[in-house]
Amino acid sequence: MLNRRSLLASIPGLALAQNQKFARNYFYIKPDSKLVLIDFTVGSDKVAWAVGGTISDGGRTKGVILSTSNAGQSWALAELKFLPRSLFALDDSSLWAVSEKGEIWFTAEGGRDWRKLSRQEPALRVHFLNNQTGFLIGRKKTFMRSDDAGKTWRHVPAAAQVGTTSSNITFRAIDFWNGKIGLVAGSADPPERRGRIVLPDWMEPEIASYRNNRPGLMAGLETMDGGATWVKQEVSGFGYVNKSMIGSDGTGFTLVKFDRSFTFGGELYSFYPRSDKKGALLLRPKDLELQDVSYIPGDGVYVAATERQGNLPVPTKVRIKYSKDFIKWVDIAVDYRAVARKVILATTPSGKIFAALDQGTILALQ
Repeated sequence: MLNRRSLLASIPGLALAQNQKFARNYFYIKPDSKLVLIDFTVGSDKVAWAVGGTISDGGRTKGVILSTSNAGQSWALAELKFLPRSLFALDDSSLWAVSEKGEIWFTAEGGRDWRKLSRQEPALRVHFLNNQTGFLIGRKKTFMRSDDAGKTWRHVPAAAQVGTTSSNITFRAIDFWNGKIGLVAGSADPPERRGRIVLPDWMEPEIASYRNNRPGLMAGLETMDGGATWVKQEVSGFGYVNKSMIGSDGTGFTLVKFDRSFTFGGELYSFYPRSDKKGALLLRPKDLELQDVSYIPGDGVYVAATERQGNLPVPTKVRIKYSKDFIKWVDIAVDYRAVARKVILATTPSGKIFAALDQGTILALQ
């Protein structure tokens, strides 16, 4: 006789999701301040970091870094000399960070002893292939390369060919696969955002009220030779690319975000850069704001989201969806106290998944 347990086990991925939960792994609680996390990355199975800022009751903000060296069993909080915008880890000791001022900072000691290397005001994020070669992306069509660990940067000529002669393109996503195939993704900013410094959402939430829902240019750059040459790709569409990543098996995912007033809360697409296999639209919810995507070959794809609640930039319940076959989607249980406006997913090499929330919380899949 087919019972509920055997029925669940017969559905790919569903039994797994029913038995797992994103539990609270870290929570910041101080009566006179709050912690806002804006980026998260892992260096190895045991080492991971989150960066953000603490905001005191008086409005003073300090940059901070949260780190673990035992796979999340404990976390240590330390102050930074700068207010961070993004973080990149090459391994469990080499870290680069971009500050809100576009400064490039580096540490070779796992988050200690930071040194300011350079400054590129439009910078949003960096990605390094090794200890010397890296790329920088940002607003105003900024796409640059460094061959001295980030001390000096030069523009990648292909970026100038993207879009029109204006410089309203903002590149937000960059990833490489096997050190050879790389992609950069961005989109044209609406007129009311052009010329503004793009800051994390938590630093200027009022910007949400200025955003528009108009089709615009979505642009990308692709390389097959480790960044020696780049080819542009352009398409017209709504929204902007918030994340584009390639898994270790060559399966790629692109997450598109829309304004809060748009009909849908985001779109998730698959793509295959080294295959004739066609990509597809995987997810397009109306009730959720898609936040981030993470993929584990052989396991499945995880999508972090927050529940939609009008146009107000307020924290809402965190939802995480999972699919093994990219067709059937199920909800993984999430700690009932988890609310956020922004969620960042990160996966260790062995497949452990963390979710950092901008409300000072880190979740781990148990």
